[in-house]
Amino acid sequence: MTPIEAGEEILRCIDHIQKTFKRNSERESELDKQLCDLEHMLEFTPIDIQRGYKLAKQIQDIQRERRRIKNEIELLRILHDQATNTPTGKKFVNDLTAHLGGAKKRKVHLDNRIYTPRSEAFKEAQNASNADSPDMEG
Repeated sequence: MTPIEAGEEILRCIDHIQKTFKRNSERESELDKQLCDLEHMLEFTPIDIQRGYKLAKQIQDIQRERRRIKNEIELLRILHDQATNTPTGKKFVNDLTAHLGGAKKRKVHLDNRIYTPRSEAFKEAQNASNADSPDMEG
């Protein structure tokens, strides 16, 4: 992994944390609404044993998913808040993004650079080796 790839991976991970936190928060809200609907159904609908079991099972399934989501949110919150809700976290993301741009520009420059000899001895050696090379246009 190159340094540029590592920096990009860090930003992808931060983005993943932010998106997952948002998605989970939205899912938790939806599950809360479903639970509210089921509670109202219990309150206002006459039920028999079979219907009662079905409602209880639906509530159990939703509660279990909600617990899983809440646990993940709790773990993500620490990282999410650091990356998005603190001045140092925001600065880190902004600075890393900017510096990655600079590193990419520098890489292009490094990939295309040509060495120019500084010493006379090296220039003479290079000229001699160029003279020994067969002519490509022949």
